[in-house]
Amino acid sequence: MAINDNVRIIPLTHEVIEQAAHPWPDRWEEQLGRLRWHLSTPYATALVAEIFGDVIGVGCGFVQGGVGRITVLGFLSEADAEVRVRLTDALIDALTAEGSTSIEVVAAPADVDRWQAFGFGTHETILRYTGGKFLQATRDEVIHHEVEHRLGILHLDRKAFGYDRSTLVMEHIYLCVVYMEGTRIRGFSLSLLGEGLIVADAPDVGLELQRWHFPIQEHILLPDGNGAHEHLTKQAYRHEVEGIRMVRGTVRPLQVELCFAWAWGAV
Repeated sequence: MAINDNVRIIPLTHEVIEQAAHPWPDRWEEQLGRLRWHLSTPYATALVAEIFGDVIGVGCGFVQGGVGRITVLGFLSEADAEVRVRLTDALIDALTAEGSTSIEVVAAPADVDRWQAFGFGTHETILRYTGGKFLQATRDEVIHHEVEHRLGILHLDRKAFGYDRSTLVMEHIYLCVVYMEGTRIRGFSLSLLGEGLIVADAPDVGLELQRWHFPIQEHILLPDGNGAHEHLTKQAYRHEVEGIRMVRGTVRPLQVELCFAWAWGAV
């Protein structure tokens, strides 16, 4: 009997969650937290590949507004190519069964061909900026969010991403700040969503919100083509390719010019 005949693709459970974080030994605590979130979130999916009780691969994602997102995919060295394909296929099938008409992933540059084999097409490049000198936030327009700001936040988020992500956004609303001009919300920042999300309707608004982001996190992810690039380069930030946004199925248009911090790194 081939060893792959003994591999099972099953839901992640609390009993094996620590094993499931082992593919990331240098970021074990961080990944364990991410796995716990997927396991406890009703609209998320978490699967493992296991053999004889040992986890050799884990894949996670979630669905919002008909769009699935793959957020975690990792394997131990014991997982061969067939196991990797089986777990990836199972995760795609699970997200589709949850109602997604498209699935997104940020693929590491070296993995683009592999994701294309699963039907994903390439779209925006996601860049990682590090090492520069941020300016202090100075504008009084930036305030901590209140309940009355939430409809404006959700409207701006939907404008940027093209679909409804209200449950995801509201779950991460703690510590959110907004840029208010009179009664109008022109931007917001969610430091707790992924690697940080900033949506703004103009570069000066987005750059001011970035100044609230950098004291919390030393790097920022941006889709290539965003208006913050020139400013960050002048402030001596170095940039490198984090990954490629790839989509399988219906493509929701991303408004790059509104996205001043991208929440998802490469899986």
